[in-house]
Parts: sequence; structure tokens; C-alpha cells
Amino acid sequence: MLDFLTDNLKAALRGVNMNLVYELRVRANKPVVINYGGTYQFLGVCGVTEHISSALIASYADIETIIYRASEFSVYSVTEQLRQGFLTGAGGERIGLAGVFVYENGTAYTIKEVTSLNIRVPHEIRGCAETVYRTCFRGKVCSVLLLSAPGRGKTTILRDLTRLIAGRNLINILINDERNEISAAYRDFSLDTGAFTDVIRYSDKKDAFTSAVRAMRPDLIVTDELVGTEEIEAAAACVRGGVEVIATAHCRDAESLKSSPVLSRALQERIFAYYIFLSADGLGQVSEIYDADWKRVAVKTV
Repeated sequence: MLDFLTDNLKAALRGVNMNLVYELRVRANKPVVINYGGTYQFLGVCGVTEHISSALIASYADIETIIYRASEFSVYSVTEQLRQGFLTGAGGERIGLAGVFVYENGTAYTIKEVTSLNIRVPHEIRGCAETVYRTCFRGKVCSVLLLSAPGRGKTTILRDLTRLIAGRNLINILINDERNEISAAYRDFSLDTGAFTDVIRYSDKKDAFTSAVRAMRPDLIVTDELVGTEEIEAAAACVRGGVEVIATAHCRDAESLKSSPVLSRALQERIFAYYIFLSADGLGQVSEIYDADWKRVAVKTV
């Protein structure tokens, strides 16, 4: 995990509890910031620190080194990822990039002069989805939308929920892992998503859903971050065709969903059986669950 980091960053993390490291923010000529247990602090030579004066300062050379190491010293091999503004590390780490986007024929071609990296560290927390499973899936598998602001644990719950369903319901599950975050699969390494799962990586949802339904015959499709009307429609088409969908989306609260011109369509068309909102107060904590009729559901805690 995080083998692509510069030597000084790896040394700084040696005395840190990696189970609490959710993000690293590496910005050129600025202090290195760490999301440690859900709180942003600084990363110093000896580990986590609250004092900016003790923080490591990243350089452009550090950012270049991380990019080259994450791409195994072949940036050309990750052109498609760069076009979408991210890289994926060997341990499933998603590395978001900010810099100068280069366009060709009106389409993003690549990104250059990178000035910032947001390195998100995947976590496998077994049992974190038990509350969701007990509330929504004890009777049968159904379609569910997990919602919260960014960084509140949607993908971690999605991963564990997939594992629970695969182990207890014994159905075929197709994971559409657009950024290789859910399964974090790479060569001989992957996070546990259960024995009944197949994974499509780096494909957009429309193509993945179409090919999956035709070729893999899933009972359930799991995907991250529904964005835009086209992706909502792709999920709806699967549900109408008899394939359940579990997905996530960025949404602050129930009122935000109802007023969203995109996400409210899911509610209007009754695509999902449940809408699960995560709390803003803690990572991976369920705050509210609504059914397809927008009635609040009693949460069955573990």
C-alpha cells in the first residue's frame, strides 16, 4: 500500500496507524495534509502533527515522482486514467490530480503540469455494512442508493455490503469498478468482495451495464458514484430488466436529493427500493433510510 510515495513520505508514515489514514493531500510548495481518522491534520517527519510549522513541504519533484511510480514509470500506459483526472495505485489507491487539462477535438486528452494530488486510501472494514444489510436485505436483494457528501465512507460500505450479500444470498454480482476503488484489484492483490463477484474495471457505466447484462448474467450490479442523467437511466434500464443495482451518489441530505434535477429522477421513477443517507458526523455511519415511497425506515442496528 502506498508504495509509490516518495521516500520521505513513506518514512513519515512509518509511525502512523495506517488504518486511520484515509487521504493524503500533496500540493506543490505547500504542507502535506493527512485525513487521519476523519480529521485533517498535517504530516510531519515524525508522523501526524497539528502544527503547520512541523509539516513536510511537498515539491513539484515529489509530485512527479509519485506519478511516475504509480504508473510504473510509463505515463503513456495510463493515458485513459489521466484523461479522467486520476491514477490508480497498485493497492487500489485512487490518486486524483489537479493541473492543466489538455483538450483535443473538444475532448479532454490528458493532464499536465500537475500541482496537487489527492491520494485516497481504500479500507476494508468488515462488518461496517451490517446495519444496511439488516435493514434492507434480510428479505431479498433489492436496488439501493447510498448517499452522502464526499469522503463519508460510501465506497467502504459498498465494498462490505457486496461481500455480505455475496456470502449470504449466493447470487451472481457484477462490480462495475470505474476507478478500481471497490475491489482495488491489481495483479495478485484485491480486497475481499466475496466469491460470487465478477469485476469490470475502467469502463463507463453505460458500456459496463450493457455488456455485463448480456455476457455475465448478473443478479445484482454494484457501482460507485452515479453522475448525470445518462447514468441514472442506465441504472433504471437494468432494474427494469430484472437486474438489481446498488450504487452511490454525492448528496448532502434528503432535501438535496428531492431538489436535485438529476437524482430526483431516481425517486420519481422509483428506481431504488431504499435511499440510505450517511451521517456527516462520522465515517460510514447511517443517519436515515427512506423507502421507495419516501417513508422513513427504522434502522436495524447490529
